[in-house]
Amino acid sequence: MKNTDTITHILNQALDCVSKGIMIQDINRQVVFFNHACEEITKWSREDVIGKDCGDIFMCHTSTGMCLTEKFCPGMDVFHGKITKGSRELLIRRGDRTESWVKMSVSPIRDSEGKETHIVSVIEDISDVKKFSDEVIRSKTQSTLGAFAAELAHEVKNPLNAMNIQMTVLEREIQDIRKISGKAKKELIEIVTIVQKELNRLSGFVEECLHFSKTGELNKSNVDVGDILSEIVSLLLPQAQLYGIQIELAIRNELPKVMVDKDKIKQAILNILINGIEAMPDGGKLHVIAERVGHEIWISCQDAGSGIPDEIKDKIFNLFYTTKDGGTGIGLSFAQNIIQAHGGVIRLEASLRGSKFVIAIPIL
Repeated sequence: MKNTDTITHILNQALDCVSKGIMIQDINRQVVFFNHACEEITKWSREDVIGKDCGDIFMCHTSTGMCLTEKFCPGMDVFHGKITKGSRELLIRRGDRTESWVKMSVSPIRDSEGKETHIVSVIEDISDVKKFSDEVIRSKTQSTLGAFAAELAHEVKNPLNAMNIQMTVLEREIQDIRKISGKAKKELIEIVTIVQKELNRLSGFVEECLHFSKTGELNKSNVDVGDILSEIVSLLLPQAQLYGIQIELAIRNELPKVMVDKDKIKQAILNILINGIEAMPDGGKLHVIAERVGHEIWISCQDAGSGIPDEIKDKIFNLFYTTKDGGTGIGLSFAQNIIQAHGGVIRLEASLRGSKFVIAIPIL
């Protein structure tokens, strides 16, 4: 017994020295262990926490203020058998009356019979690093720059050409006016020349932007859509779980391979799934289904968010149109351009809850 007490004491000291917060709760969610790192991260002392329900102390919630004490609690999901382990990003109330984002990773502790008796939570302060993965950020950035360049070229190039033509006409008219003195005519010609030079410079700039935005010929190959979806889900799953979102992927039937540009199709689908994740700040399920329908492969993405109001449904694919704070209005338009370049369509379908987007890719 004495040897066991010594080992327990050593383990407690070891856990107290690690840099990450370690918290252990019993089946009633009462805290039985709270290391020094937890005190540093949460600004709560052991005396404040031990023996109490963690939810009453931390008041865990999402960015929209939804309380997670009873719903979407990762610890309770483990106890109830919904997940074997999990992670979530949570906003917690700290002991100094401030709020902080933490990543809480939970795992069960089982007895000799395999029954869950406790939950161990690893807590990390992520207030300064809360963001999407580098690949998702890069995807969004490329989408934004490319679509912006295309829009710039469309909006600016035609007016520039028209202005240039008018300046050429003006130059010819000045040359034909006999009453203007040679000096005045020369000054007017110089003005026209300067304007034309600047117009040509801007036109060249727009051409460069247009060249940047062009995707060129599609680099098509025989691709398994199921493999693409699996790659995307694997990429997004860790971040989705931090938001309390489960991604359920279903591949129905035996899907034939299709001739598509894998990278571009992947970007388009990625944008749609990111939209679905962002539509559920309080957590939920994102259903992704791929199936063959006639001569097409349909990929549907169904979220459980608040849905899209009827009055804006016909605007959501417009470039730069967005209702999100800080949104660019790029993602859906960019996805639509890629899908249409492959001869497919993307549409918003009626749904009882949330939003449902369907991508139809022809089987050639």
